[in-house]
Amino acid sequence: MPFLTVPQLLDSAVARFADAPALVTADRSETFGELGANVSAVARTLQERGVKSRDRVLIAAPNSIALVHTWLGSIVAGAIPAAVNPDSKQAELDYFSKDLDPRLTLLEQDLDSLPPPSWGRVGVGAAAVDPLDTAAIVYTSGTTSRPKGVMVRHAAYTEAGSSFPQWLGLRGRQRLWACLPMFHINAQAYSLMSSLSYGFPLALSSKFHASTFWQEARDLEVTSVNMVGAMLQFLAHRPATSFQPVSLKTIYAAPGPQPEERAQLEARFGVRIITGFGMSENPFGCIETESSRGKPNSIGRPRQPVSKAFTNRLRILRSDGAQAAVGETGELCFQNPVMTPGYWNAPEITEKALSEGWLHSGDAGYVDPEGDVFLTGRYKEMIRRRGENIAPAEIEDVLAGHPAVYAAAVIGIAAGLEEEEVVAVVVPKEGATVDEAGLKAFAAERLAAFKVPTRIELRAELPMTATHRVAKDVLRKEYARPG
Repeated sequence: MPFLTVPQLLDSAVARFADAPALVTADRSETFGELGANVSAVARTLQERGVKSRDRVLIAAPNSIALVHTWLGSIVAGAIPAAVNPDSKQAELDYFSKDLDPRLTLLEQDLDSLPPPSWGRVGVGAAAVDPLDTAAIVYTSGTTSRPKGVMVRHAAYTEAGSSFPQWLGLRGRQRLWACLPMFHINAQAYSLMSSLSYGFPLALSSKFHASTFWQEARDLEVTSVNMVGAMLQFLAHRPATSFQPVSLKTIYAAPGPQPEERAQLEARFGVRIITGFGMSENPFGCIETESSRGKPNSIGRPRQPVSKAFTNRLRILRSDGAQAAVGETGELCFQNPVMTPGYWNAPEITEKALSEGWLHSGDAGYVDPEGDVFLTGRYKEMIRRRGENIAPAEIEDVLAGHPAVYAAAVIGIAAGLEEEEVVAVVVPKEGATVDEAGLKAFAAERLAAFKVPTRIELRAELPMTATHRVAKDVLRKEYARPG
């Protein structure tokens, strides 16, 4: 089976689902036919503004129908869009611009000046594109370093879109919901591409709001939504009165909650929560299995394309490059033909990340005897103390189990002689009383002595990235020892 490009998938969707709703917001909707016409018109306008094949188009705008038009229109025009956080400060935009050297930079207000729907569907004369060419660039969230521009192939998008609903077991008519930002691979590859593949309407929210989540779900009549783990935490800590029965029945969460908490949330909200693991570099990653659902920290097994056009392979490598044994921790490495060809403008990082044809994820984990995969942490986040490697996630899970703790993040801070001190940053639950000594004692009962935090800082909230992950680089700067 040949791979499709993104424009081919769009053309197929327009032909098959022309009069069906494609994009929906709180105050507007459009059909697949209208989507095709508007994307085509945007593509023509971009070309008239000088955008040529393989040029980059930098886009900084919140989720909207106009953003989808512009992102897809850039691809149809033969360009490579890079959507970034609309809340980026000028210094961050300057960084993206310097890295990308874009032909055009479009902000939210610029999208309104693109062509009106009356232009109709027209040919744009884009150069021939191979499905394994780069369709778009996705910047990593930069939790541990400056953002890197991941080049995402056309086939990564189209194969993920045709596979994602099957991975989740979605049956019948669905209405997907993108409350994750469209500059995130999740919303692009899973939500938008699934919509184009199956003719599902895609509801768009400008951003996630825990306080209005259930009301929005009801108003938009959605059946399935994608989240990151922190968003579920926010919902779990909302008052019981904020929940209302809705048509939402499936939540995909990566990372997902632990089995006991997941069961409680499923019962409370009347949904099925499905967990997995994906990367901008490889949207295939892993998906839960029946056996992995009850195992803490398991992400299931490598997910495969519905097309059966290739195999998504996983190896776990030790630091010496040898294959890890069952139960032995190493680095998760993936290989398939649609994974990233590398990072934009970063040949040295690309060479290291794609060593010997395998994508080195930077994530540590192992496989159990049943074949299920477990994550133990990020290699870059591993803390070295007393000659031992410590996975922050292990300590975070313990602290999060304290009845007075809402959230915890653990970082390593340089302490000299190649040692690090373990610093835990804890957010107490509203109205709860907790202190450093009590938390250390709690941890000491559950962790080896070298894993117990040397310092515990209490604060009202954790700094978060735009994709709702803890910004540990910010915490490291805040708590670093002077000098």
